[in-house]
Amino acid sequence: MKLDSRQFSKTAHAGLMALRNGANGAKDHDCQLQEVHWGKASRLVQGLAAYISTWGLHRLSGDAKRFLAGKGEDTKYKGKVYLEFLYQLESFSQQKFDPKQETDLINMPLPQYAALNRLAMQLAKEWAFWAPAVLGEDTE
Repeated sequence: MKLDSRQFSKTAHAGLMALRNGANGAKDHDCQLQEVHWGKASRLVQGLAAYISTWGLHRLSGDAKRFLAGKGEDTKYKGKVYLEFLYQLESFSQQKFDPKQETDLINMPLPQYAALNRLAMQLAKEWAFWAPAVLGEDTE
């Protein structure tokens, strides 16, 4: 099977545009960020590949849930970024899992999880490339 590398760009760009504009057709989550959080989100995206390689997708899903449940908007934007990334990964990989349920990832068979984790790191690198163009740079 050959993979068109432009598909990574298309998926990453669409996910970041969804964070910026909220136009994603998402199933059951609000991913739109307030403009004040775009730069911080861009910086957060820069570290996604390292986060996933260190902690894994199951922890990313758990952190998304934790940040979304937080009281302040300064943490909720992180949950929105992580959750949108997971939704984009699920769609791109065609591997069925619920991005809101870390147990789906924890209980996934190891070969499937390892392959998905590797794909996620590649997708995260593409997100990192497009983040400054779509969300801007963090000025803080």
